[in-house]
Amino acid sequence: MSRNQDSEPFTQSRPALDGRLSLVYTHCRLTVTAGPDAGRRIESEKDVIRIGQATDCDFPIKDPAVSRYHAELAKREGQYQLIDLGSTNGTYAAGLKVKEATLAAKTEIHIGDSTMLFEPLSTAISIEPSGTRQIGEIVGDSVAMREVFTIIERVAPTELAILVTGETGTGKELAARAIQQLSKRKDKPFVTLDLGALPPALIESALFGHEEGALPGAESTFAGAFEHASGGTLFLDQLDQLPLELQPRLLRAVERGEIQRLRGDRSVRVDVRVVASSTADLKALVDANKFRGDLYYRLAVIRIDLPPLRDRSQDISVLVQSFFSRFGKELTDNGAKAKKVSVGALAQLVRYDFPGNVRELMNLLRRAAVVAAGEEILAGDLPPEVTGNRTPARAEGTGMQLPDSSTPFKDAKAQVLDAFERQYLQDLLIRHKQNISKAAREAGIDRRHLYRLLDKYEIEVKDRGGDD
Repeated sequence: MSRNQDSEPFTQSRPALDGRLSLVYTHCRLTVTAGPDAGRRIESEKDVIRIGQATDCDFPIKDPAVSRYHAELAKREGQYQLIDLGSTNGTYAAGLKVKEATLAAKTEIHIGDSTMLFEPLSTAISIEPSGTRQIGEIVGDSVAMREVFTIIERVAPTELAILVTGETGTGKELAARAIQQLSKRKDKPFVTLDLGALPPALIESALFGHEEGALPGAESTFAGAFEHASGGTLFLDQLDQLPLELQPRLLRAVERGEIQRLRGDRSVRVDVRVVASSTADLKALVDANKFRGDLYYRLAVIRIDLPPLRDRSQDISVLVQSFFSRFGKELTDNGAKAKKVSVGALAQLVRYDFPGNVRELMNLLRRAAVVAAGEEILAGDLPPEVTGNRTPARAEGTGMQLPDSSTPFKDAKAQVLDAFERQYLQDLLIRHKQNISKAAREAGIDRRHLYRLLDKYEIEVKDRGGDD
């Protein structure tokens, strides 16, 4: 479900007045009540809000008596701390000069010749099904998916960090892209970094960049994902694959909006909204001391749980409609005649469990559309695992007998997904005539990642250049 039911410092779930579940998050408002900027106001969900004369402050003040970086508000465990940053004229809260103070209620802050009112805010999102059946490229008519759409619609315009969870193939990156499209950053960069596809030794450089000579073969300065995403959104896929030793650095980057390149000697300011994803249960990893709790809570300010397709089989018909709407022309151009799915074939699809989720359904429809002799995909055009047993008897193209219920679930699932990925990659290359660039674009993955997957499954590519 999409409901955040854990007890977490920045978000919580509670019954709304109408009995529905409500997602609650904290943020704050700052209003200048006296001084050169009187009347200016901001509302922000950021973990750190810098105040000062510098133009790159989150709340820039034109008051000449205010230091360039005068003070900051830092959110810690759901409460705001007012911290003086070594200002010339000091920072005052409720009439008292402070170096650091907790602001639990409305408080008057005085800096330089300016006075501002700090107000902590709490916003509740009533989780009721959205009226839409699609956001971005995510499609669904089930209550579970329309609840997901409600959360995306409500939190996308904020600056809150978001963790998207769900099984492989449920559409976590599509959810991240939908969040970007509905945010204030929609016209800014959207950068994806798949942490699971990178060797651990290269993750630090990929995230934060490096200076010349920092790594073997590093002949020039390299800007990492945070710098490329500055002003926009950074999607960190497979967050559970981030090494423990790098987690403090990621936490600092998220909290303070500052990174330091590998072997660099200065901090670089970045303005990035982070959306992360994980197939693993990060909360369980935190409890097992395999993932830092402070980083988890910073990145799971809002958590969106994407349900597996087997739990929302009523969505299959709308997913099929969406498939032909999006890819119908492409299929026709490639010689396929099919334009819809027959009633019998649809019934077979609804009964199937789809271990690979929506991604598997899309891949299956592509194959069936090519096989079909007429304008309808018939039940006979579907692979045996769909029309026969609900669990595939054999992974097509691998020769591997898939496990029965005597195999541990985790191992069985891994074998099924490996077989699915292998078949997907083979079909992808055939459809695009070995053109790696086109194949990577359609699959929505980086070319280097595609190469790594092909090497993993020992799939031969005739032309490794494969560019347009």
